[in-house]
Amino acid sequence: MVSFWDRREKPLVCFVFCLPFIWMFVSLLQGQYFPDPGKILMELTGIWACVSMVLVLFMSPLTKYAKIKVISRYRRFIGLGAFLYTLLHLLTYLVLFSGLSWTWIASDFIEKPYIYAGVGAFLILLVLAITSHKKMIKKLGKRWKPLHRLVYLAVLLILLHLWWQIKSDTSILVWFSAFIIPLLLIRIPQTQTVRKYFSKKN
Repeated sequence: MVSFWDRREKPLVCFVFCLPFIWMFVSLLQGQYFPDPGKILMELTGIWACVSMVLVLFMSPLTKYAKIKVISRYRRFIGLGAFLYTLLHLLTYLVLFSGLSWTWIASDFIEKPYIYAGVGAFLILLVLAITSHKKMIKKLGKRWKPLHRLVYLAVLLILLHLWWQIKSDTSILVWFSAFIIPLLLIRIPQTQTVRKYFSKKN
């Protein structure tokens, strides 16, 4: 835990990233999301997961400027924040939306194939969250960076998850895509590096 809080301001930064979760939790207890809390919270957690992913991809371009390079020390918080809200999105679906009904969930997997894209993105972010600790970075060595560049695949899966289920209101999706797509395009050389790395392994 000492290495995680290696700077005095990090607990405050962590609290800031948790504010949307605190706000949603308090609002839920106050009954503001009833009569259908599952639907509303799925939308809100999905939005904050997308916002966090945009911030994750913004980190590398921003840290190239010396004046704001200091924000790189919070890269892990932003990545874990993206995983947190993705996890909350999944838990909201399982508990509040489907009521832990495995019959309902199995039916959704058949009728709503976009769920596979969302689950795929979650599994990638889970692996990245597990391997984000300094001990794992040292253990993985040169393999760590290629592994964590899989975040780009997770973002593509999130885009697919969103656009595949689109119905009427596209405003949020358009804004998310407008930020994400340029950030992905400037990383094409890095994705090619990942492809070459894993092709050598195979």
